[in-house]
Amino acid sequence: MKLPRLQVNSIKHRMIFLFLALSLLSIGLITLFSHHYYSKAVKEDFNLITTEATNRLNHHMEFYFKQMKNSTNTLINTALTQQWLRQEYVPGPEDINEIEMEMKTYVSFNFPEIVNMYLVSNDKRVLPLFNNKSRNQTYANESWYSAVPLSEVTVLPTQRLDDTGPLVLSMVIPIYSTINLEMIGNLVVQFSLSEIEATFAKSKLGKTGFFFILSGDNTFVYHPNKEWIGKRIADTPLKELAGEEDNGKNMYDVNGTAYLVFYGVSGYTGWKIVSIVPYAEMAHSLQSAVQSTLITFAVISLLIMILIPLLLRQFIHPIKQLKSLMEAVSMGNLSVRAHKVSTINEFQILNNSFNKMVKQLIILMDEVSYYKVKEVELQLKQSEATIRALQNQINPHLLYNTLDIIKSIAFLEDVPLIEKITQNLADVYRYASKWSYDEVTLEEELSSLTKYLDIIHIRYPKKFESGVRVNEKLLSCPIIKLSIQPVVENAVKYAVEPKGGEAAIIVTAYKEGQDLIIEIADNGPGISDEKLASLEEQFSSQSSNEESLMSGAIGLANVHARLSLKYGQGYGVFVHTFPGRGSVISIRIPYRSP
Repeated sequence: MKLPRLQVNSIKHRMIFLFLALSLLSIGLITLFSHHYYSKAVKEDFNLITTEATNRLNHHMEFYFKQMKNSTNTLINTALTQQWLRQEYVPGPEDINEIEMEMKTYVSFNFPEIVNMYLVSNDKRVLPLFNNKSRNQTYANESWYSAVPLSEVTVLPTQRLDDTGPLVLSMVIPIYSTINLEMIGNLVVQFSLSEIEATFAKSKLGKTGFFFILSGDNTFVYHPNKEWIGKRIADTPLKELAGEEDNGKNMYDVNGTAYLVFYGVSGYTGWKIVSIVPYAEMAHSLQSAVQSTLITFAVISLLIMILIPLLLRQFIHPIKQLKSLMEAVSMGNLSVRAHKVSTINEFQILNNSFNKMVKQLIILMDEVSYYKVKEVELQLKQSEATIRALQNQINPHLLYNTLDIIKSIAFLEDVPLIEKITQNLADVYRYASKWSYDEVTLEEELSSLTKYLDIIHIRYPKKFESGVRVNEKLLSCPIIKLSIQPVVENAVKYAVEPKGGEAAIIVTAYKEGQDLIIEIADNGPGISDEKLASLEEQFSSQSSNEESLMSGAIGLANVHARLSLKYGQGYGVFVHTFPGRGSVISIRIPYRSP
């Protein structure tokens, strides 16, 4: 079913519609820009807050680890510990008890959250603080066992002791010999997350935002949800964040909810401290702004619906009156006039314009009657011109037929010179009689010119000299028909004939940049200053160009006018004269490939 098309024809309805549309567009743009810049500000504020909080947590965690590492210096440098790691002798039970006592004393006086400690030699002998394993049981399942020996302090990710034991972190500390400073083993300190949990519990992001720690392989070192600790992030609902390490300056969609996420990397452990908070929680005031915008639009729309009809009354009445007057004029009543019905300047101007229009219509109707008579006269003149044109078409055919008869007689009487001159004259006249603005190739133009020069050679067989020297690569360039021959005819008239044929005409062509230059040189008497000034005035005058075209003459001014009108300013005929030695006429046209 085709829905009816909404049509708004009256001014009142259109104005109401346009004002509503403009208001909606304005409020929409304000809302769009506000949302964009507010969202940008929320992200920047979030990044600023989380950067500071992450750096603070990072600093606290690194300080905690460094303090734990530094506090073990006394323990690992005792004589018994050094001897046991260097295997200088086989310790007895009393020595082992003494080492264990030293480790217990360290734990009780320093870090009660330590769950266990292990002395590990380079050959992986293990001396635990608390021996919870049987004699036949190894430490291969411990996360630190495969990592030792390590020459740098390393904090291993969270692991669970046994299947039901507590969650612990393992710090592996290298131990160096007090004798030769060579590494002789490691001290593995296993401690609970109580200190880290207490630190992170104090740091909040809004109501529901929180921090968590990821290891280098994206395994949870710490998370408020203890069930996730030790799992890979890809195996949790936060899998969308897996692999993201762009420092958290983006918003991510997690299970249909937009979250702001920030990543901070610890330089001590290489772990990532991640802060995450729902975007809606950070931008809760944006919702209030959107609601305020909608209320504002509703109020503006109501005001438009009430006030616009009242305001439009003072505009609609004058327009209706003017409409009735125009209908009267359309029915042929030209005696009506508009009177003042409003104080608004625009309507007064409109009424005055209407009255002027009616008066002008009366004048135009009189002129139409006059021009109808003139139109009939013009049609008669056009008919006469058509008849004359048809008569003129007979003359070229008569000339061609006459030349063909002369050529046939010359052939029968065996007079080849007359036959040749007749053939050339017919070809030249046939080429020239089809004068138009159409372009031909330079080769076609020069071909007709050569036949014309042959006629001049027959006229002056021994004295006249000519030459057409043009590179074959230039012959395909387009040129307006009858651009060169009129210039050569001019040279014959003013250079060859006054000298009785004892003269020369040379035609050359060459490229100059993107243009083609064609030069017609003669060794005649040259052009007088008065004649040269007259030619330059004709070349530079647009009115002279039009007159030369309308006259039908084919001369230098005509050629220049056709070239400049066709190719633009800068193209055409250019005259260079050398008094007593000759002249060079240059034709400049744009060079184009066919």
